Amino acid sequence: MIRKYFGIAARRYHAFSRETIKPSTPTPSHLKRYNLSSIDMVMFRNYIPLVFYFPNSSNSDRNPTKIAEKTSQLKHSLSKTLAQYYPFAGRFTSGAYVDCNDQGIEFQEARIKSKLSEVLEKDNDVALDLVLPFRLEQQGVFENDSSIMVVRLSHFDCGGIALAVCLSHKAGDACTFSTFLAYWAAVTRQSGEEVSPHFISSPANDPIAMPEVVLPKRNWVTKRFVFPNTKIAQLKNVVASSGVENPSRVESLSALLYKCAMSAKSSSTGSFTPSAMFQVTNMRDKMNPPLPITTVGNFLWHLCVPTANENESNLNSIVDQIKKAKKEVTGVKVLDVKDLIALLSKFDARIYKGYYFSSICNLEMYKMDFGWGKPVRVTLADVQFSNSVILMDTPSGDGIEAQVSLDNEQEMAAFKHDKELSAYASLQ
Repeated sequence: MIRKYFGIAARRYHAFSRETIKPSTPTPSHLKRYNLSSIDMVMFRNYIPLVFYFPNSSNSDRNPTKIAEKTSQLKHSLSKTLAQYYPFAGRFTSGAYVDCNDQGIEFQEARIKSKLSEVLEKDNDVALDLVLPFRLEQQGVFENDSSIMVVRLSHFDCGGIALAVCLSHKAGDACTFSTFLAYWAAVTRQSGEEVSPHFISSPANDPIAMPEVVLPKRNWVTKRFVFPNTKIAQLKNVVASSGVENPSRVESLSALLYKCAMSAKSSSTGSFTPSAMFQVTNMRDKMNPPLPITTVGNFLWHLCVPTANENESNLNSIVDQIKKAKKEVTGVKVLDVKDLIALLSKFDARIYKGYYFSSICNLEMYKMDFGWGKPVRVTLADVQFSNSVILMDTPSGDGIEAQVSLDNEQEMAAFKHDKELSAYASLQ
């Protein structure tokens, strides 16, 4: 691993630069203060790091003049986008609001002395450390005076591009991130398809006092698994045959991965460990009234599925609990962080082993077109926790890719060789 990393890191950059991109128009005085919701306030102080890899679309992509034109166009469109998403160009103050002072965001540019194909063939962490604006081991933690968003544009010798965009989790969730990127991409390619963001005015509140959370050292093991739609359909049929009505793709697959992760832990420790699945769900379409998909902020909730003993670890039981948890939060009018904290506090980490699930399926990440064609790979880096699963659509839309992080190599080996998992997945 060390040799593999330094083999590519030694050929790292031709050149590197950074600058600040500010909104194309000043933020009006009445919008200078953007209050955070109570959910925003308790989000971890880290970036959500998302990377898009674009292949060389024509021989002209290697021409220095064309590269400069492409970069200039991207910066210009980013400036115009920030005028709409004005809080992202501000700074957090006191943990309760954003000072929309138009200080701008950090934009980095690098020339990498390597081919894009070489990087994509490497271990996922090696590739990410090359194109992200921070090292993975730093886990993307930011200070209040830091840029709310950081962008790095990396040019490869072959003409390929990596676009890394990192958004503070306090500013928004994955849905916010995707609508921002869709707006920026539409402006860049001048399609006229931009959909303006929707802001909700939160009341002014004092910062919520939360205990300082020290993120664990990033020494876990991450692997990618692909589940074709044909296999997921078979899995859904298995779940439905045991009495669960209309199991979804994400529900069925999450249940399978959770079950196999618990089994891998049992193989490692020699006995069953009481566990709990924490599945993040987008609340915009579940609230009363529903919110537009372009609503900015953290409109999310945790669906909690406790598994106290091995008898509760069957697929239909897990999916049934996911559905019940989802039904309980459907139709809520307000997301109150006190209710969320009360919910999560039921699962003492000293008793329950937590597994954290997020899905960015249906957010159309592989349709982000900045005028260079669609990306060949999109990666959401796992910077927070072990025992986490990130689900996203495959590039062609013919399945789901699961990025699975477990505590150690022993657990991952048991997970990979789980016969039930192998019946539906291929390891990438």
